[in-house]
Amino acid sequence: MTVNLLHAAVAAAREVANLILLGGLFFLLYVQLPAIARLRSARARLALRKASFGRVFLWGWLGLGVLWLTAVYDLLRADGQLPAYSGAAAALAAVFTFIFLIAQFGLYTQSIIALEEGNAERAAWLNHHLRWVLRVAFLLALSVLLLQQVGPALIPPEGFSVQALLPSR
Repeated sequence: MTVNLLHAAVAAAREVANLILLGGLFFLLYVQLPAIARLRSARARLALRKASFGRVFLWGWLGLGVLWLTAVYDLLRADGQLPAYSGAAAALAAVFTFIFLIAQFGLYTQSIIALEEGNAERAAWLNHHLRWVLRVAFLLALSVLLLQQVGPALIPPEGFSVQALLPSR
């Protein structure tokens, strides 16, 4: 009973973390940033983008940390070999984490520095590239979520076999 309750709590935490991470990225990229782009004042746009990116990184790291902790729990709980889709999802999640690091500590930090130095043109250029990097990160995070959800249906528990796809003679 306690193991089932713990597993349910971990699964619920994973889903909430996915919602925070994907929901935050989706809202930022497809709702908030287009609304900010309609402002007339360039300084106001840059300040709002700075605050928006800061919030998405704060909540994004929280969600990503919970996702990695639940993955460690699944790894420790596994009896034997993990399914193939788990390895693929972990690789995509590692790439997502790397891209998120680049987005925050490469582009976002440089954007803040440029903004503080009064170079609004460079900050706007960096923010534009940051949006594209975060779009790629969003697609990766979405693919990890989909792989975790539909992976068991796509890949049988005994593993994937190319021989099964070939016609028998």
